Amino acid sequence: MAAGSAEGWAQRWSRGVPTWVHTSQGGFDRRRYEVVELAEAPAREYIQANHYLSGWPPAVHRFGLVDLEPAGGDDGQVVDGQLLVGVVVLGVPMSRRALTRVFPSLEPYTEALEMSRVCLSPSVASNGESFTVAGALRLAAGHGVRGVVTYADPVARLRTLPDGRTAGSPRGHLGVIYQALSATYTGRSTARTIVVLPDGQVLPARSIAKFVAGDRGADGFERRIAALGASPRPAGSDQRAWLRTALEQIGARRQRHPGTHRYALPVGRTRAERSRAVFGMPALPYPKWADARPRT
Repeated sequence: MAAGSAEGWAQRWSRGVPTWVHTSQGGFDRRRYEVVELAEAPAREYIQANHYLSGWPPAVHRFGLVDLEPAGGDDGQVVDGQLLVGVVVLGVPMSRRALTRVFPSLEPYTEALEMSRVCLSPSVASNGESFTVAGALRLAAGHGVRGVVTYADPVARLRTLPDGRTAGSPRGHLGVIYQALSATYTGRSTARTIVVLPDGQVLPARSIAKFVAGDRGADGFERRIAALGASPRPAGSDQRAWLRTALEQIGARRQRHPGTHRYALPVGRTRAERSRAVFGMPALPYPKWADARPRT
């Protein structure tokens, strides 16, 4: 997959650390791979172990790329006796409007979903993304999905692993894998302020909202912040007030984000099924990087 330039770069992930492959290193052999549906447990394990965003998103459908002819000595996660080398996740975005603005004629959370994770192993040759995503969307069409919204974050994301290595997205993303699939570009999402933790990870707005509301998982969120050096929250104290103080204690910083690149894809096994995805936003020219350095 051309990584933002004519040079033909593609980005891969292993344990959160990015690598790049080039089309000149060999093409993708589709006969060697198969896209399958996954249960939540193996999909979550793969994403949390390898993707630069280690958090698990609210998932509705999960799909895996399996290697039918792994090279001798290949190790990694095995699902039903086959080596798992990639995962695609379709799920629920933070707001219903993120789906209805793009696909006003589709039912959100069933017919319209967000493609929240795409992660392939370094062992997969370039151009593997298009095969994997296309296969995942064909399977999703069988569940009644007719439209998918997905985002590419142009802001770099770096964090330090316990062993001292740097993980994350060092240059940000353009969304060229979606361009290669002829996705419709609809511009950027709303600019916002994000909270960046000392380890470089972004504290999701969804997690903050769930913690303040006392929803399920609030205890785990609190333990995560405390593990970074915040004082424990006194029993019965206000969550919002404690979080504000805790973020100051651990040195979290607020950063203005310009908005992510938003793409939309119709989904269906036939032209008639795909025609259900009527776009509610105009198509815009694809964004391009100003230089030819390896990007995604």
